[in-house]
Amino acid sequence: MIEMENLTKIFKEKVSVDHLSLNIQPGVVTGFLGPNGAGKSTTMKMILGLMTPSEGGISIDGKRYKDLKHPISKVGALIDGNATNPKLTPKQHLEIIATASGISLKQVDSTLRKTGLESVMNKAIGTFSLGMKQRLGIATALLGNPETIILDEPFNGLDVDGIHWLRELTKKLAKDGKAVLVSSHLMSEMQMIADRMIIIAQGKLIADMTIDELAEKSLGTFIKVKSENDEKLKTLLDKKGAMIKQRKDETLYVYQFNMEQIGEIAKKNQLALYELTKVEPSLEEAFTELTKGKIDYVSNEFLKGSEAQ
Repeated sequence: MIEMENLTKIFKEKVSVDHLSLNIQPGVVTGFLGPNGAGKSTTMKMILGLMTPSEGGISIDGKRYKDLKHPISKVGALIDGNATNPKLTPKQHLEIIATASGISLKQVDSTLRKTGLESVMNKAIGTFSLGMKQRLGIATALLGNPETIILDEPFNGLDVDGIHWLRELTKKLAKDGKAVLVSSHLMSEMQMIADRMIIIAQGKLIADMTIDELAEKSLGTFIKVKSENDEKLKTLLDKKGAMIKQRKDETLYVYQFNMEQIGEIAKKNQLALYELTKVEPSLEEAFTELTKGKIDYVSNEFLKGSEAQ
C-alpha cells in the first residue's frame, strides 16, 4: 500500500503539491483526476522517487521507494510511453529491464503475450504507433508483477480494441488484489474503470471517494424538464424552493426536487409536461462542479462559452 502524508512540492515560489495526504489501496482501481497543472504528474513522480518532496513523505509498505530491495516488484509505472530506445525491439527493451532487475526472462515472454505485443516483439520500437508504444509502456509497468501499478494517461493513442483491452486489464489487476492508480483526462473511460476517485486542484485534495459518493457530493441527480410554458413552471418551482438551471436551449434542469413533486406542481397549475427525465450526473459534470474556480489554465474563449451557458 502507498501512503502519502502532508506531501508537498514547491518549485521556487510555486506550490505544485500542497500537503496531500492519501492512501492508494490494494484491490481497487483508483482514478486520479485534476485540471492541467493540478500536481498529478508531480505526485506520481514523487511516488517513484523521481522527485524529492519539499515536505511530508511517501511510504510504500512502510518504506521509501529508494529503500525498497526490489522496487520493480512493488511499483510498476507508465509515465511516458515514448521513453524507449527506438532502435530496440519490445523483446530487447523488456529483457534489458528484466536482466537489470533480476527477473526471469520467461516473464518477458509472458508480459508480451499479456499486452498483445507478441506478434511485434521483434520489430523496432521506432516503427510503432503511439498506441503500440503505450502498450509497451504498460508492459514495462507490469513486468515485475508489481503490487501497485501507476498509469499516467494510458488511453492515449489506443484504438477501440486497445481501450477495451485496457479496461479489462485494469479491472483484472484490481481483482487480483493489486492497487491500480490511473490518471487520465478521458472522463468517460475513468467512469467505466474506476472504483474510487481522487481529485486534486491547485495541488490540494478536493475529493477522495467512490463514484456514487462523488455524484452525491456535487449537485447530485437532477430532473430534465420541458413543458408547455417553461417560464411559468420555473417561477412556480422557484417559489417552492427548487434549484433550477436553464441552458441556452431553454431546457430546465431542476435540482433538489423529484419527478413526483414537479409533476404535482405542473398538474395543480394545469401545465402540460412534455419531458420529465431523471438524470444521473456524469463524472465530467461532478468534476467540473468540484473544481470550479480552481483551474489555473483556462482559455478566455472557453470562459466566454461557459458564461453564455
